[in-house]
Amino acid sequence: MGRARRTTLTEPACYHITHRCQERRFLLKFALDRRNYVRRLRQMVAGYRVSVLDYIVTCNHVHLLLWARRGGDVAAALHFLQGNTARDYNRRKGREGSFWRGRYHPTVIESGRHLSRCLFYIDLNLVRAGAVEQPAQWDACGCRELAEERPRRGTVIDRRRLLDCLEFGGNWQAFAEWHRRTLGELVSSGWRVREPVWSTAAAIGTRPFVLRLAAGLRGAELSEVPAPGPAVSPMILGEAEPVYALHLSERTRRLFWEDRQ
Repeated sequence: MGRARRTTLTEPACYHITHRCQERRFLLKFALDRRNYVRRLRQMVAGYRVSVLDYIVTCNHVHLLLWARRGGDVAAALHFLQGNTARDYNRRKGREGSFWRGRYHPTVIESGRHLSRCLFYIDLNLVRAGAVEQPAQWDACGCRELAEERPRRGTVIDRRRLLDCLEFGGNWQAFAEWHRRTLGELVSSGWRVREPVWSTAAAIGTRPFVLRLAAGLRGAELSEVPAPGPAVSPMILGEAEPVYALHLSERTRRLFWEDRQ
């Protein structure tokens, strides 16, 4: 059987990264380890060519929303971040063995309103799980930074890049108010629908965006992402249109990701 032909897309992109702890264990249940992860995240931003747009460190997995010029920059940055986090934990606990459950899962997200949906998907992670009532109650998350009018020392999120990728077109104060208001509406509405497609698909965006990524990939499948309920409409930037997800086999997905490095 011939090798699946790879996509040739190489321009800058946004990536939603999901990575779970080994055996879904709660290896990040202590605040100390979550703070250490954020410390390493800060070092990653300083030393690698990636921008952090949002993040959350839960007790047994992490979500990162990143921007990079090429996939190789993401791979190098995550090699540093996840590798050092695992070594820090094992050294502190005097343990051996894997910390992470296999390879992280990257999903390419189209800029604009699709990115805004992913942003809120990340922010609401522990509200959906019932761990907190308000997103900002969690100690290791980006939504705390997003609510601040002025960046404080140790800020991880690249504000300018986030505004550009969201195509927001306003200043940070306007964005922070919009984000705070929308997040509050989502929480008060009781919207708790889990959308695993944001962590399982190879790419999400408009149909042309996804088709361009799927070109030449054997077995590529498209599915329409269900529209959010009325309570979620405040987050949508621009005219509403269908959102599509690209699904690939494990083998083809590896080729797809390798080609971006």
